[in-house]
Amino acid sequence: MYKNKADIREKIMLAIYLLIFAVTAFTVARLQQHELNAPIYSCPPDETARYLVPKWIYEHGTIPTGLEAETQNPDYGSFSYAFLPGLSYMVMGYVMRFAGMLNLIHNPGTPLLIARSVNVFFGILTAFFIWLLGRRVFNKERYVWLFACGVTFLPQHLFIHTYVNTESMCMLSIAIILHALMRMRQDGVKTVNCAEFAVGASILTLSYYSAYGVLLFSIPIFVSFFVKKDADSKTTVDYKKVFGYGSFIMLIWAVLCLWWFIKQGIVLDGDFLGTAHRNETLYMIRECSFKAQGVSFWDMIVKNRPVFAARISFIGNYGSCSILGYPWMYGLYELFYICGVILVAIRACVAYKIDRKSFGYGFFFQAMLLCTDLTTLILWLVYIYSFDYQPQGRYMFPALFHFYWLITKGYEWAVDKIKMSEGGKNVATSVVTAGIISLLLIYVFKNAVPVYLMG
Repeated sequence: MYKNKADIREKIMLAIYLLIFAVTAFTVARLQQHELNAPIYSCPPDETARYLVPKWIYEHGTIPTGLEAETQNPDYGSFSYAFLPGLSYMVMGYVMRFAGMLNLIHNPGTPLLIARSVNVFFGILTAFFIWLLGRRVFNKERYVWLFACGVTFLPQHLFIHTYVNTESMCMLSIAIILHALMRMRQDGVKTVNCAEFAVGASILTLSYYSAYGVLLFSIPIFVSFFVKKDADSKTTVDYKKVFGYGSFIMLIWAVLCLWWFIKQGIVLDGDFLGTAHRNETLYMIRECSFKAQGVSFWDMIVKNRPVFAARISFIGNYGSCSILGYPWMYGLYELFYICGVILVAIRACVAYKIDRKSFGYGFFFQAMLLCTDLTTLILWLVYIYSFDYQPQGRYMFPALFHFYWLITKGYEWAVDKIKMSEGGKNVATSVVTAGIISLLLIYVFKNAVPVYLMG
């Protein structure tokens, strides 16, 4: 029994929220093509090369090393996604294999749909953890839903949970990590939230190198939870607890992750990260890079403006960056982002003037998260300069949750300042939240699905 009607309403809204995501994501996963289909190119980006890894596991029952010709893409040289961590590929491959053992696969397209459905499931879990994170970050329900729906129903975010990739599991891991950090910050560091953090960190480690900044800057955040001031205002750190809880986290991480790097180190002659083999085998793409052509890094930034170019695919660009929404949709999103950034900047300035001490603690936490965002940006820029120039917004998605966190805080501050009844504020934010959901549904069912049905 729920305690009151508010609890019942919240659970119903959560169910609807997850159902909308699940149905929409599975529709996209079911309808989009797999092979390149010129001139439409409605297939997901690079899925044919990625799918070779879970397909190998499905057919052979073993985890490939990347040296197998069946897992390599000749269009890139001799590169294989099996060189790099791919926990999601492993899950997909063994789920496909288990389905085969149960005689659930009756046509050639079923294994691929099963693999995509695994990422849809990861997307549902991500949506759930984003909602949990929102409940920790925001005090009022209206802002929880504005944040959760803003992230979950961003068209491009839903898209990455509909095809074979490692980004989907990466996003799940970041949601888990952020939720665990907020639990530590609010409830104190305990074994249970350390375990949650360790699981999230392990999933991230085996998913996506470009998001490792989240792990790096989680360390000073974790240590800051043990910083105290005594009666003489002297700052001290409880290193005993830092070491104790830190060792517990590292133990779980080592058990879950080290086997992969040991295996790769043995198989790939010491290249335990797999990056040396990646760099060597991507020669057909690397030869076309800005770096190989002698273009300076600064010229790429200034003349090609990759960050500006990536803004469209950050919002939504399905297929092989070939299915766009209505132009006015992108304008609405950009306006929403610009206003949110301005509002959160004003909020920060006001908070600094009112209470500098409290501001300092919160500022450190946010500054470390901003460092993870900046690291993601730098790694992406270095990659597109050195290897493959793809100004795609999805590469910035490790920063997505924190970005929406900040701009929602901006809107929270602004709305709460307005002289209006609580009911009126609830209606206003509900209209915006409903609009966000509507934009996704319009994009998927008016822009993307008709293209998918063209084949």
